[in-house]
Amino acid sequence: MPFQFPPRSTRGAVLGFAWSQIALVMAGVIAAVVALNLFIAGQRAAAIAAIGGCLLLITLGLLRFKGRRVTEWFPVVVAALLQRGAGQSEYRGGPYAPNGVERWMDLPGAMAGYVWLPATAADGTTRIGLLHHRRERTVTAALACYGANLILADRDMQTQRLTDWAQLLNILGGDYVEAGLIRWSVTSRAVPDTGNAAQRFLVNRAVDTGSPAYRSLAQLTAAAAPAAQRHEIYLTVVVDIARLSGEIARAGGTDVAIATIVLDRLTGIEAAVSEAGVTTGGWLSPRAYAAVIRTQFDPDDQEVVDLRATTPDTETGAAAAGVEPRLAGPVAARTLGWNTYQHDSAFSRTLWVAQMPRQPVTATWLTPLYMRATTRRTVTLVAQPVAAALAQLATRREKVSRAGDEVTKRKLRLVRTAREEDEARAVEQTDREQAAGHARHRYALLVTVTARTVTDLDRDVRAVKRILSRAGCEAITLTGEQDQAFAAGALPLARGLKPVRGWSA
Repeated sequence: MPFQFPPRSTRGAVLGFAWSQIALVMAGVIAAVVALNLFIAGQRAAAIAAIGGCLLLITLGLLRFKGRRVTEWFPVVVAALLQRGAGQSEYRGGPYAPNGVERWMDLPGAMAGYVWLPATAADGTTRIGLLHHRRERTVTAALACYGANLILADRDMQTQRLTDWAQLLNILGGDYVEAGLIRWSVTSRAVPDTGNAAQRFLVNRAVDTGSPAYRSLAQLTAAAAPAAQRHEIYLTVVVDIARLSGEIARAGGTDVAIATIVLDRLTGIEAAVSEAGVTTGGWLSPRAYAAVIRTQFDPDDQEVVDLRATTPDTETGAAAAGVEPRLAGPVAARTLGWNTYQHDSAFSRTLWVAQMPRQPVTATWLTPLYMRATTRRTVTLVAQPVAAALAQLATRREKVSRAGDEVTKRKLRLVRTAREEDEARAVEQTDREQAAGHARHRYALLVTVTARTVTDLDRDVRAVKRILSRAGCEAITLTGEQDQAFAAGALPLARGLKPVRGWSA
């Protein structure tokens, strides 16, 4: 069942140019006029300087760098420089953390606003981890999911699963948008399988490391280690409590009321996911949620956290699985250079898949990234459902703008490229799909690669980029934004999308 992604839109305000580009070009033209007047007046040095400014302004207005306009780089670079100047590019947690109370997690950056919201399921005993962001007024929860093998399934089964998934997307983008859902994400992380007891024993217990027997076993376990990985999948949903303010006020307006209203939505979402044929493991408890976040910041804790579930608690006899919720954050983190994020025991780099495959692909087009790569990586698809009314307005605005550009190009006798034709067809297809009842989503695909050293990280990133290129994708390293990109791509928090403004969607 092949399908095709629409091309990434390159349309701007006028003829593909953004207002910032137009402003720079106009400033360059003004500088050229000033240079001409100075040259006539005999001030050659000032005229040459004005011509240089003219060329610089026009170049900045038209140039693209790493898939973005130069004008789009300006706020990124300025924000990164201001962050470093204010000393906000480094974070110290643990004993140096600013908060020590039980409900707060000591997380860096915009994540510092999260607090744990007490929540208990309908059975009265199961605790569910809800992250309440006070400033953004959102509540986040993560659902553990277990995928089935789609490659080995027959064609009818693959078609049925894709149909069920499409229905789930329509449900999340329809009913639950009005019920407060503003974002969701699917996070799939590949981590070393700490169940490899032979390798763990050899590394931690071997004494005679110079014997031929040790070298033979080391080679054997080293060859088998890359295959010893497990994949974890989490569906993260973000609920806007501002949209539920009426229900929350009627329920008392307390944190308990917020948790009760949100849990009601989560129950319906879990039922919809199960009906789509996806096996679920329930919403993560506070300790399980904190364990995922903690092991992403400190991969060396993975084995300890995994083994903790098998160690009985001497007081209760129960397994002390997971991590204490308030200890989920990193002990130390910092932005290293422009494209690397260092956190506790590892280094990470997040890639943004700026362009999906342009050629028709099957449903398993991303399989090589999961099956062939042996690095520690996290793949996150974060999406924002767009309300039906706003989606219709955005599509109508897009069609009108493109029609206007087409008229202007005919008058100016400009050539219409094949990419512009593909983008126009994509807009028409989106309009037809919305008319057929399909929900519209804004989305971003992020891939975070983690390694122990910068050298290993460079090698692993090249390998992941090569795999994505073979799949027909264009991956770009997010420069100057790695701290925010790590929060969006490596953590199950469903972050990383700009808010909708006006009619844009």
